[in-house]
Amino acid sequence: MVSADHRAGPVGFNAVDTSADPGGLIRFLDAANTTTGLTAAKRALLEQLALGRVHAALDVGCGPGIDIAEMARLMPDGAHISGVDISETMIAEARRRTASLSTRVSLRTGDAADLPYPDQAFDVCRAATVLQHVPDPARVIQEMARVTRPGGRVGVLEFDQETAFVDHPDIETTRIILDTFAGAMVQGPIGRQMPRLLRAAGLTDVTVTPGVNLGSPQFFRAILHDHVARLPDKGVLTSQRACQWWAELDAWAQAGDFLGGAVVFVVAASRPR
Repeated sequence: MVSADHRAGPVGFNAVDTSADPGGLIRFLDAANTTTGLTAAKRALLEQLALGRVHAALDVGCGPGIDIAEMARLMPDGAHISGVDISETMIAEARRRTASLSTRVSLRTGDAADLPYPDQAFDVCRAATVLQHVPDPARVIQEMARVTRPGGRVGVLEFDQETAFVDHPDIETTRIILDTFAGAMVQGPIGRQMPRLLRAAGLTDVTVTPGVNLGSPQFFRAILHDHVARLPDKGVLTSQRACQWWAELDAWAQAGDFLGGAVVFVVAASRPR
């Protein structure tokens, strides 16, 4: 079980500043960043971007700046990193976390679908777990391609929420919960769509690196708690059935039999010279 102040799942990231608990959303991101599958996927994304030769990089939807320090570590001395996020709360936290890198990092608020940067401003442009929250992911990728120099790299990392799974004795209820959760996302199946969207934006040499992110029972509850709590009001599940589903999941977890996760895709491409 996790305490209520950690029950901020991923659905609310398109409206952080108006959320009842923006701090909870930041804590959720920090918790997600400790999962081994996501850590491996982020490492694969950075490898695809070859940051050791990059002098200007943009992190789209940088959130609280979780990845900026690692990007700076991999980039040459004197290289510069820009970060943009639609949330003032996230940018304020990112500034706090990257204060020691202030000469190398520039952060600002802005819309990923209308990036506040000139054409061809960056050698590399990346976005991690951003596209699932935006209404027009194709537009965001087009913007990322626009601000990337010819020969530069564009990389994206996304979950495909329709691949989410959990081993549970009540298969029917599990299917209902996971299917409706994916449907509640702005872009639930975005992971599988990214290669096509990058090619449609005129990018070439597209590479696809899939992986599986496994979560702990506590992290799985943090993701699904609010969603499952809403299902009785929508007439999808009874409260009794939802409570029973959690009780059975907890029992399996206590017995050491928990397994749950989702597929994560890393997709990178080049802007033609």
